[in-house]
Amino acid sequence: MQKLSKEKFEEEYTQWIKSAAKDVAFALNQLMPDEVKSIITRNEQYLEKPESVYGTEGLDAVRQFAPPNILLFSTEAVVFSQSIFAPMPGVFDYALAMNRRYYLGSWYSIITFNTEYLKEASEAMIKYALFHELLQKEIYEENMRNGIRKFSPGEKRKISKDTLHKAIERSGITPDELASENDLMLKISRHSPLIPKPFAETALYWYMEKNIEDFKQYAEASKTDKEETIGKKLNSDFKGWLDFSTSTYRMLLAGLKKELNYMDYGYA
Repeated sequence: MQKLSKEKFEEEYTQWIKSAAKDVAFALNQLMPDEVKSIITRNEQYLEKPESVYGTEGLDAVRQFAPPNILLFSTEAVVFSQSIFAPMPGVFDYALAMNRRYYLGSWYSIITFNTEYLKEASEAMIKYALFHELLQKEIYEENMRNGIRKFSPGEKRKISKDTLHKAIERSGITPDELASENDLMLKISRHSPLIPKPFAETALYWYMEKNIEDFKQYAEASKTDKEETIGKKLNSDFKGWLDFSTSTYRMLLAGLKKELNYMDYGYA
Protein backbone atom coordinates (compact mmCIF):
# COMPACT_ATOMS: atom_id res chain seq x y z
CA MET A 1 0.00 0.00 0.00
CA GLN A 2 1.38 3.38 -1.02
CA LYS A 3 2.30 5.61 1.89
CA LEU A 4 0.46 8.94 1.95
CA SER A 5 2.53 12.10 2.08
CA LYS A 6 1.86 14.39 5.01
CA GLU A 7 0.24 16.92 2.67
CA LYS A 8 -2.03 14.30 1.09
CA PHE A 9 -3.03 12.92 4.48
CA GLU A 10 -3.87 16.38 5.78
CA GLU A 11 -5.96 17.10 2.69
CA GLU A 12 -7.93 13.85 2.97
CA TYR A 13 -8.37 14.11 6.74
CA THR A 14 -9.61 17.70 6.42
CA GLN A 15 -12.24 16.58 3.93
CA TRP A 16 -13.26 13.76 6.25
CA ILE A 17 -13.63 16.16 9.20
CA LYS A 18 -15.95 18.36 7.14
CA SER A 19 -18.06 15.32 6.30
CA ALA A 20 -17.97 14.10 9.91
CA ALA A 21 -19.34 17.45 11.13
CA LYS A 22 -22.51 16.83 9.14
CA ASP A 23 -22.97 13.34 10.58
CA VAL A 24 -22.30 14.43 14.17
CA ALA A 25 -24.69 17.38 13.76
CA PHE A 26 -27.39 15.04 12.47
CA ALA A 27 -27.09 12.95 15.64
CA LEU A 28 -27.08 16.03 17.89
CA ASN A 29 -30.25 17.29 16.24
CA GLN A 30 -32.08 14.31 17.77
CA LEU A 31 -31.43 15.71 21.26
CA MET A 32 -33.22 18.41 23.23
CA PRO A 33 -31.90 21.97 22.69
CA ASP A 34 -30.59 22.27 26.27
CA GLU A 35 -28.58 19.07 25.86
CA VAL A 36 -27.17 20.28 22.55
CA LYS A 37 -26.18 23.55 24.22
CA SER A 38 -24.41 21.67 27.02
CA ILE A 39 -22.47 19.48 24.59
CA ILE A 40 -21.40 22.33 22.32
CA THR A 41 -20.39 24.42 25.34
CA ARG A 42 -18.13 21.58 26.48
CA ASN A 43 -16.70 21.24 22.96
CA GLU A 44 -15.89 24.96 22.99
CA GLN A 45 -14.19 24.61 26.36
CA TYR A 46 -12.03 21.81 24.98
CA LEU A 47 -10.95 24.01 22.06
CA GLU A 48 -10.12 26.95 24.31
CA LYS A 49 -8.29 24.82 26.87
CA PRO A 50 -7.44 21.37 25.43
CA GLU A 51 -5.97 20.03 28.68
CA SER A 52 -9.45 20.40 30.24
CA VAL A 53 -10.51 17.29 28.29
CA TYR A 54 -8.92 15.13 31.01
CA GLY A 55 -9.07 14.81 34.78
CA THR A 56 -9.12 12.16 37.50
CA GLU A 57 -12.82 11.89 38.37
CA GLY A 58 -14.33 8.45 39.05
CA LEU A 59 -11.18 6.38 38.64
CA ASP A 60 -11.62 4.33 41.81
CA ALA A 61 -13.85 1.99 39.79
CA VAL A 62 -10.92 0.92 37.61
CA ARG A 63 -7.78 1.67 39.62
CA GLN A 64 -7.88 -1.59 41.60
CA PHE A 65 -7.60 -3.64 38.38
CA ALA A 66 -4.87 -1.62 36.64
CA PRO A 67 -1.11 -2.26 36.88
CA PRO A 68 0.60 0.24 39.21
CA ASN A 69 2.74 1.74 36.43
CA ILE A 70 -0.30 2.85 34.40
CA LEU A 71 -1.46 6.47 34.60
CA LEU A 72 -5.26 6.64 34.64
CA PHE A 73 -7.28 9.66 33.52
CA SER A 74 -10.96 10.26 32.83
CA THR A 75 -12.94 12.43 30.44
CA GLU A 76 -16.54 13.34 29.73
CA ALA A 77 -15.77 13.16 26.02
CA VAL A 78 -16.07 10.22 23.64
CA VAL A 79 -13.32 9.76 21.06
CA PHE A 80 -14.36 9.01 17.49
CA SER A 81 -12.53 8.07 14.31
CA GLN A 82 -13.33 6.70 10.89
CA SER A 83 -14.22 3.06 11.35
CA ILE A 84 -11.59 0.43 10.62
CA PHE A 85 -14.39 -2.15 10.39
CA ALA A 86 -16.64 -0.30 7.90
CA PRO A 87 -14.38 2.26 6.20
CA MET A 88 -17.11 4.61 4.94
CA PRO A 89 -17.11 8.35 5.74
CA GLY A 90 -20.28 8.33 7.87
CA VAL A 91 -19.42 5.27 9.98
CA PHE A 92 -17.45 5.94 13.17
CA ASP A 93 -15.63 3.87 15.73
CA TYR A 94 -16.34 5.24 19.22
CA ALA A 95 -13.86 4.79 22.06
CA LEU A 96 -14.80 5.05 25.73
CA ALA A 97 -11.23 4.04 26.64
CA MET A 98 -7.93 4.93 25.00
CA ASN A 99 -4.35 3.91 25.75
CA ARG A 100 -1.21 5.82 24.80
CA ARG A 101 2.49 5.78 25.65
CA TYR A 102 4.17 9.18 25.43
CA TYR A 103 7.84 10.06 25.62
CA LEU A 104 8.38 13.23 27.65
CA GLY A 105 12.00 12.81 28.72
CA SER A 106 10.86 9.42 30.05
CA TRP A 107 8.08 7.04 29.00
CA TYR A 108 4.56 7.33 30.44
CA SER A 109 1.91 4.64 29.92
CA ILE A 110 -1.60 6.10 30.02
CA ILE A 111 -5.16 4.78 29.78
CA THR A 112 -8.16 7.12 29.71
CA PHE A 113 -11.80 6.27 30.43
CA ASN A 114 -15.11 8.00 29.89
CA THR A 115 -16.49 9.16 33.24
CA GLU A 116 -20.09 8.12 32.51
CA TYR A 117 -18.89 4.66 31.53
CA LEU A 118 -17.09 4.30 34.86
CA LYS A 119 -20.28 5.31 36.68
CA GLU A 120 -22.66 2.97 34.86
CA ALA A 121 -20.59 -0.05 33.83
CA SER A 122 -20.47 -3.22 35.91
CA GLU A 123 -17.20 -4.48 37.36
CA ALA A 124 -16.94 -7.10 34.61
CA MET A 125 -17.48 -4.44 31.92
CA ILE A 126 -14.78 -2.21 33.39
CA LYS A 127 -12.32 -5.10 33.61
CA TYR A 128 -13.17 -6.06 30.02
CA ALA A 129 -12.51 -2.50 28.75
CA LEU A 130 -9.28 -2.22 30.75
CA PHE A 131 -7.92 -5.62 29.68
CA HIS A 132 -8.70 -4.86 26.03
CA GLU A 133 -6.63 -1.66 26.25
CA LEU A 134 -3.78 -3.40 28.08
CA LEU A 135 -3.63 -6.22 25.54
CA GLN A 136 -3.54 -3.79 22.62
CA LYS A 137 -0.93 -1.75 24.47
CA GLU A 138 1.40 -4.77 24.61
CA ILE A 139 1.16 -5.34 20.85
CA TYR A 140 1.70 -1.72 19.83
CA GLU A 141 4.59 -1.25 22.25
CA GLU A 142 6.30 -4.40 20.99
CA ASN A 143 5.94 -3.04 17.47
CA MET A 144 7.46 0.25 18.59
CA ARG A 145 10.47 -1.47 20.14
CA ASN A 146 11.00 -3.32 16.87
CA GLY A 147 11.08 -0.16 14.76
CA ILE A 148 7.52 1.25 14.48
CA ARG A 149 6.05 -0.57 11.49
CA LYS A 150 2.77 1.02 10.39
CA PHE A 151 -0.11 -1.46 10.68
CA SER A 152 -2.57 -1.73 7.80
CA PRO A 153 -6.33 -1.32 8.48
CA GLY A 154 -6.68 -5.10 8.14
CA GLU A 155 -3.98 -5.69 10.73
CA LYS A 156 -5.61 -3.18 13.08
CA ARG A 157 -8.93 -5.01 12.73
CA LYS A 158 -7.26 -8.31 13.54
CA ILE A 159 -5.46 -6.84 16.58
CA SER A 160 -8.74 -5.39 17.87
CA LYS A 161 -10.67 -8.64 17.37
CA ASP A 162 -7.98 -10.90 18.82
CA THR A 163 -7.51 -8.74 21.90
CA LEU A 164 -11.29 -8.47 22.38
CA HIS A 165 -11.54 -12.26 22.55
CA LYS A 166 -8.70 -12.41 25.09
CA ALA A 167 -10.26 -9.59 27.13
CA ILE A 168 -13.55 -11.51 27.27
CA GLU A 169 -11.73 -14.54 28.65
CA ARG A 170 -9.68 -12.58 31.20
CA SER A 171 -12.55 -10.44 32.48
CA GLY A 172 -15.15 -13.20 32.70
CA ILE A 173 -17.75 -10.94 31.11
CA THR A 174 -20.92 -12.78 30.06
CA PRO A 175 -22.68 -12.53 26.66
CA ASP A 176 -25.53 -10.59 28.31
CA GLU A 177 -23.05 -8.16 29.86
CA LEU A 178 -21.33 -7.75 26.50
CA ALA A 179 -24.66 -6.79 24.93
CA SER A 180 -25.33 -4.37 27.78
CA GLU A 181 -21.82 -2.93 27.39
CA ASN A 182 -22.45 -2.25 23.70
CA ASP A 183 -25.81 -0.59 24.48
CA LEU A 184 -24.14 1.56 27.14
CA MET A 185 -21.41 2.60 24.71
CA LEU A 186 -23.99 3.69 22.13
CA LYS A 187 -26.03 5.59 24.72
CA ILE A 188 -23.01 7.46 26.07
CA SER A 189 -21.81 8.26 22.54
CA ARG A 190 -25.17 9.85 21.71
CA HIS A 191 -25.16 12.10 24.79
CA SER A 192 -21.51 13.14 25.16
CA PRO A 193 -19.17 15.62 23.50
CA LEU A 194 -17.45 13.87 20.60
CA ILE A 195 -13.83 14.68 19.82
CA PRO A 196 -11.70 13.33 16.93
CA LYS A 197 -8.97 10.90 17.90
CA PRO A 198 -6.04 13.17 16.86
CA PHE A 199 -7.36 16.01 19.02
CA ALA A 200 -7.94 13.60 21.94
CA GLU A 201 -4.26 12.60 21.66
CA THR A 202 -3.17 16.25 21.42
CA ALA A 203 -5.22 17.23 24.48
CA LEU A 204 -3.72 14.31 26.42
CA TYR A 205 -0.22 15.39 25.43
CA TRP A 206 -0.83 18.94 26.66
CA TYR A 207 -2.42 17.65 29.87
CA MET A 208 0.68 15.57 30.52
CA GLU A 209 3.06 18.44 29.71
CA LYS A 210 1.21 20.83 32.03
CA ASN A 211 1.09 18.37 34.93
CA ILE A 212 4.27 16.38 34.35
CA GLU A 213 5.72 17.07 37.82
CA ASP A 214 2.68 15.34 39.37
CA PHE A 215 3.36 12.16 37.41
CA LYS A 216 7.10 11.66 37.86
CA GLN A 217 6.54 8.45 39.87
CA TYR A 218 5.11 6.88 36.69
CA ALA A 219 8.15 7.74 34.55
CA GLU A 220 9.91 4.77 32.96
CA ALA A 221 13.39 5.01 31.43
CA SER A 222 14.12 3.60 27.99
CA LYS A 223 15.40 0.02 28.14
CA THR A 224 17.83 0.47 25.24
CA ASP A 225 19.53 3.26 23.33
CA LYS A 226 17.33 2.39 20.35
CA GLU A 227 14.17 2.88 22.42
CA GLU A 228 15.51 6.23 23.67
CA THR A 229 16.18 7.35 20.09
CA ILE A 230 12.71 6.23 19.01
CA GLY A 231 11.14 8.10 21.92
CA LYS A 232 12.84 11.37 21.03
CA LYS A 233 11.81 11.02 17.39
CA LEU A 234 8.22 10.15 18.30
CA ASN A 235 8.01 13.21 20.53
CA SER A 236 9.42 15.45 17.82
CA ASP A 237 7.10 14.01 15.16
CA PHE A 238 4.06 14.25 17.42
CA LYS A 239 4.71 17.92 18.14
CA GLY A 240 4.58 18.49 14.39
CA TRP A 241 0.93 17.34 14.38
CA LEU A 242 -0.35 19.36 17.35
CA ASP A 243 -1.36 22.44 15.37
CA PHE A 244 -3.01 20.40 12.62
CA SER A 245 -5.09 18.30 15.03
CA THR A 246 -6.23 21.46 16.82
CA SER A 247 -7.12 23.28 13.61
CA THR A 248 -9.17 20.35 12.34
CA TYR A 249 -11.01 20.16 15.67
CA ARG A 250 -11.76 23.89 15.32
CA MET A 251 -13.05 23.12 11.82
CA LEU A 252 -15.26 20.33 13.19
CA LEU A 253 -16.78 22.60 15.82
CA ALA A 254 -17.44 25.36 13.28
CA GLY A 255 -19.05 22.81 10.97
CA LEU A 256 -21.25 21.50 13.79
CA LYS A 257 -22.54 24.98 14.58
CA LYS A 258 -23.23 25.67 10.94
CA GLU A 259 -25.10 22.40 10.39
CA LEU A 260 -27.06 22.86 13.60
CA ASN A 261 -28.02 26.45 12.71
CA TYR A 262 -26.69 27.15 16.18
CA MET A 263 -27.83 30.79 16.08
CA ASP A 264 -31.40 29.44 16.09
CA TYR A 265 -30.77 27.94 19.51
CA GLY A 266 -30.23 31.42 20.91
CA TYR A 267 -26.84 30.51 22.36
CA ALA A 268 -24.37 31.80 19.76
